[in-house]
Amino acid sequence: MAALPLVVPGVTGAIEGAGFPAGQSGSPLIGPAIDPESRFEVVSIKSSDPSAQLRLGMTPGRLDLVGAPVRMVVGMVLPLRRIFGWPDGIDNERYTITAKMPDGAPQAARLVAIRNLLKDRFKLVTHQETRELPVYNLVLARSDGRLGPALQESSAECQAASREYFEAVRRGAPAQAPPAAVARCVSSQPGIGAFSLNGQSIGSFVNLLPQFVDRQVIDRTGLTGIYDLTLKWTPEAGAPSVLGLPPAPLPPADADAPNIFTAVQEQLGLKLEPGRGPVEVIVIDHLEKPALD
Repeated sequence: MAALPLVVPGVTGAIEGAGFPAGQSGSPLIGPAIDPESRFEVVSIKSSDPSAQLRLGMTPGRLDLVGAPVRMVVGMVLPLRRIFGWPDGIDNERYTITAKMPDGAPQAARLVAIRNLLKDRFKLVTHQETRELPVYNLVLARSDGRLGPALQESSAECQAASREYFEAVRRGAPAQAPPAAVARCVSSQPGIGAFSLNGQSIGSFVNLLPQFVDRQVIDRTGLTGIYDLTLKWTPEAGAPSVLGLPPAPLPPADADAPNIFTAVQEQLGLKLEPGRGPVEVIVIDHLEKPALD
């Protein structure tokens, strides 16, 4: 349970870049094109006892949830902190969902299948709009532009391989699995109070930050390179969960680790400044209880 608030938003963070530009997008790896009509071949949705322990399983080709609110399922494929219009009482019901992909379906198709599960069984309908909201602007902390000790440009080899690959995709090359040289350079290791990114843009970091702060983050750094970074901080105890669940218990805080705002400044040489700005949000037009099996 302690890791759950990171597990689910972590899934969404990988795909947010495709739908939310204006300084908020990252550079996820591009794999084979996925059929937008991908669906689970077998789906079972049953009511769960609200007191049941929440369990999440995402083994290859399967989705297994016990005691999950619909907000959590939505959060697997959409950025929860940018969703508005939740129906009243949305967190009162819990579900057990078991679903299986067709044999041979690519792993990335599961996210599309979850979207279609929400559309087919929960009748989810949404639209996007831009709203002026409180945000944090991520800026350089030093006037001389020097970065912190835990934020460094990736090796020249990794930068060249990644740029060549993504530029080829932008020029219209067929989407395909990244070459080995790119796959070796790009990685992410999320955790509670610590995570690392390698071979990724600052936009990818920006996509992760809203999990740990209370606002959307917009990249104002002007940094255009490919970077390796590590961040360690003390999570705020009892922080509310965006999943509609009680706050998850946190591990004992590292007495030497600062809060995330100080950590970003001291370790990365960046700074989170409060402000207001345009944020692309998702508005729920319709969402209902599913027919149960």
